[in-house]
Amino acid sequence: MQKLDQYILRQLFLIFVFFLFVFTLIFWINRAVGLLDRLISDGHPSSILFQFALLSLPSTTTTVFPLACFATVIFVANRLKNDSEFAILQSAGLSPWRMTKPYFIFGLLSMLILGFFTTIIVPNTSKILHEKQKELDSSISARLLQEGKFIHPFKGVTFYIKGIESDGTLLNVFLHDRRNKEEYMTYTATRAFVAKDENKTFLYMENGLIQTVGKLSSMLSTIEFKSISIDLSDALTKKESSTTHLSHVPTWLLIKNKHEVAKATKASKGSILLELHNRLHRPMFCFVAAILGFSVLLMGNYNRFGFGKQIALAISIMVVIKITESYSTKLSLQNFLLWPLIYLPSLVGVISSILFLNISASKYRLKYRVSL
Repeated sequence: MQKLDQYILRQLFLIFVFFLFVFTLIFWINRAVGLLDRLISDGHPSSILFQFALLSLPSTTTTVFPLACFATVIFVANRLKNDSEFAILQSAGLSPWRMTKPYFIFGLLSMLILGFFTTIIVPNTSKILHEKQKELDSSISARLLQEGKFIHPFKGVTFYIKGIESDGTLLNVFLHDRRNKEEYMTYTATRAFVAKDENKTFLYMENGLIQTVGKLSSMLSTIEFKSISIDLSDALTKKESSTTHLSHVPTWLLIKNKHEVAKATKASKGSILLELHNRLHRPMFCFVAAILGFSVLLMGNYNRFGFGKQIALAISIMVVIKITESYSTKLSLQNFLLWPLIYLPSLVGVISSILFLNISASKYRLKYRVSL
């Protein structure tokens, strides 16, 4: 019987790798396209895309993992049943509960792998991704130095550069400042360059003109200058928040010291418990998806038109589980004492699987007694 389990497990893992690759690729490309558009529009090189896409891969994997498990079990179980292999195994004396063993092992291993991702990998990669995003947001070269394009590096400011020389000199610069509601200022210069002094960033402009328009008087005044410096530090430097994102907190700290986490993240106790139990509960969907998909298909009798009804039933139950998850999450967030409700969706899936396996076992016993 060990060879039988190995045979089914081999098929499950081979098909699982295929579905995981396909689903991850679909979700990953969908994110990467939007990310590429945002990075390019902000002036960042396309090489940064690979780093960001790679760091976002673990969170994408946690989304598609249960889906890949469910699709794998449905595909393999449907093929085994269409090839009458289930009928042969039952004729050999294997009960529905015994036939569940390889799917049980597959679901359990998938749950452990995903649990490693949700509790360790994803929090770390999310934190690194957030830090890199802050670095890019504070990058002066990426936000200002774009040739031949009107850009808005921050609210109320329009910036344009006709060209950039090899030494970093900016040619034919246009800067329109609307941050002061009382008057609008427009700077034009033939040459300019960006320089940093300690923690400050300056834009030095040479041989230019300042045009000022008062909002109330509607009068235009112009001032020519040979050189002028504009401090961009306040506009470019975003206020750093000392608050840590809850999704970046290590799992061991969520378990060990909730008081410290609440102080660092400014999050409520309900949010902390919800984050912790979501990391622990999400992998359980892999186990539920594996057992549920197999038990539903095993319940159906052979049909030359396929097992569309059983597959539709399995999908419907998964939809009910996801709806239950959304409501249980909402309730547990409102009252942290209701955190056990987070595990209700998995409980629904397990109970449904046991029910379907009992139905299959009853049919098997009845058929076995009749044959005797």
